[in-house]
Amino acid sequence: MTRWRVVHGDILDVPAEGIVCSANPSLNLSGGVGGAFAMRYGRAIQDHLHGYLREHDLRTIAPGEAVLMPPCGAPYVAVAHAVAIDVFYEARADWIVAAYRGAFEQLASRGCRSIVAACLGCGYGRCAPAEFGSALARLLEGPVIAVEDVAFVTTSDAVVSEVARVLDTIGS
Repeated sequence: MTRWRVVHGDILDVPAEGIVCSANPSLNLSGGVGGAFAMRYGRAIQDHLHGYLREHDLRTIAPGEAVLMPPCGAPYVAVAHAVAIDVFYEARADWIVAAYRGAFEQLASRGCRSIVAACLGCGYGRCAPAEFGSALARLLEGPVIAVEDVAFVTTSDAVVSEVARVLDTIGS
């Protein structure tokens, strides 16, 4: 059974085997979790992401998709870059749910049993805490992944409160 929890803090300081980074459709690590990741662990991850786009002849990744990358010097088994926004930074619950499901499945396939996850769409994306909570509730209704621990990590007090409320309702 998966243990779901929320952590108020810097996602890169929470230990786990896998990480779900929020990503923009262009896979540019220009700010937020991606920018912090590149600053802490170097540019190699950005080069891998742009290589993925070239290799697949893409300019952008569709909202709701996740792209799995090697850790590139970070202390994770793998890194999933999840896109839950469009090019205008609009977020939708369907995209959030799909991006998490894809990211969790990919990380689980690499043997990750503990995952830290950015609260998708809540940073630069325009997802209000209540909308994120609604998406999270839908995510947790579906089949549970083969992961032991998932921590949703944010620096937003409002998002922490909303995630805690949702987790309380499901008894996690």
